[in-house]
Amino acid sequence: MASLGNFPMRACAFLLYKFPLVDALSLLMLFGERAQKESNPPIHPKLVYAYVIACIGCGVLLSSGIKQKAACLMYAGQMLYFAVNFYTNPKWQYTEWQRTMLSLRQIGVLGTYVMLAYIVDKKRSTQLLRIGQIALGIFLMATVFLINSVPQYREAFSAHMMGGDYMRYLIAVTLAGCALSFFSGYFLHDMSMCAAVTLLLTTAFVDCDLPYWRNLGVHQWGQIRQILNSACAILGLFYLSFSVDNQLKAD
Repeated sequence: MASLGNFPMRACAFLLYKFPLVDALSLLMLFGERAQKESNPPIHPKLVYAYVIACIGCGVLLSSGIKQKAACLMYAGQMLYFAVNFYTNPKWQYTEWQRTMLSLRQIGVLGTYVMLAYIVDKKRSTQLLRIGQIALGIFLMATVFLINSVPQYREAFSAHMMGGDYMRYLIAVTLAGCALSFFSGYFLHDMSMCAAVTLLLTTAFVDCDLPYWRNLGVHQWGQIRQILNSACAILGLFYLSFSVDNQLKAD
């Protein structure tokens, strides 16, 4: 029974350890899709190769149980680089709202792997915990901004979710409350589960309609990457809820 009870936690860990490999593949697919219409990629090929190799290395280290903390932090650093690059690099030729959506999800993955580094660290560094809490809090609060203040996503939300504005307000308030919990360090167990379920709903009903987003000019593999990054953050929140309790707070 104990083994069965630990299955969700072990399943989340298994998927999180493999996610860098999936991330590398999806990035290559995005560049392949863009190559049909552009001759030069928005990022130098050497950087792309370095990123892919680093993702593979992180995935292998995490899966083998070797240097897991270092692998998590290395991957989180890569997420930070791409979050900034997606938003500031004009060569991507994305609109403001597309850059916002892409960068936001990268921050969610960043926070997930900083928290994972804390969980796998035997010393349980409170600094890692605090950084992860803040990153996930920013991700959740930015998602509230996305739902309410980005017209394209707000319209997509209204088109795919029942309840109209009332549902949007409910989800926004829920995520804002979860974000405040992460900023304060209180009720992490409950709020992690609450945020994971809420994000699961928005991802499944809004983000997964690929034809809808293609009609808005979003690259198919760009949208798939957003779905994958959201799924990673959701898995991370579930895993966090299994790993901490409501009394845990960074000093």
